[in-house]
Amino acid sequence: MLAVLLLSVAIAEPQIIVYSQLQQSGGGPSAVTVTSGTVTANQGGTWTVQPGNTANTTAWLVTGTGGTFPVTGTFWQATQPISGSISNTAFAVNAGTAIIGVVRTVPGSCTQTTFFTNSTAQVATGAGTTVTSTTTCIISAFANNITNSAVTLRLADKQGTPVIWLGGNADFTIPANSNISIPVAGVVFTSGITAIAGTASAVNLQVQGLQ
Repeated sequence: MLAVLLLSVAIAEPQIIVYSQLQQSGGGPSAVTVTSGTVTANQGGTWTVQPGNTANTTAWLVTGTGGTFPVTGTFWQATQPISGSISNTAFAVNAGTAIIGVVRTVPGSCTQTTFFTNSTAQVATGAGTTVTSTTTCIISAFANNITNSAVTLRLADKQGTPVIWLGGNADFTIPANSNISIPVAGVVFTSGITAIAGTASAVNLQVQGLQ
């Protein structure tokens, strides 16, 4: 009898279910107008920055879920596109120096500053060929024997009593069909350079230096 009574009470007792309270925020996003102070954009909205008008590109607007409002002060966004051009005549290449990136190695004995180059085809015999009549410090000299036999070559300066810098009683010999770099870099040829070949129409010569 007691068991039946307890069962009846259990059936009659209503069930109690407890729910946690939910906090509902009010309404959707509303327009925001900012005139001064600090604005904080909460995570969740999409915000863009654009000019306020075409006449004054410094008047920026921030547009997003919360509304549209102007931004003043320094605009720090690094990805903001910039259009226009930059020009300054100070960046122009000097009209007198059209070649950029040329490096010349100058022997320490050369004190001259004006670059000189000369190509002499078929150096003459006897009195030879005048390469230049100006004092020249040699940077490099190149000779080519275009014949099938060895040819002698002499290089001397052009002062009153010429100084022979290449060759002499036993002149410098260039093998048949050979080209060579002449070892006179750094030598100063006073009053100019004379080249003398032992065979006519056999040697071509190129000289580079400073005058």
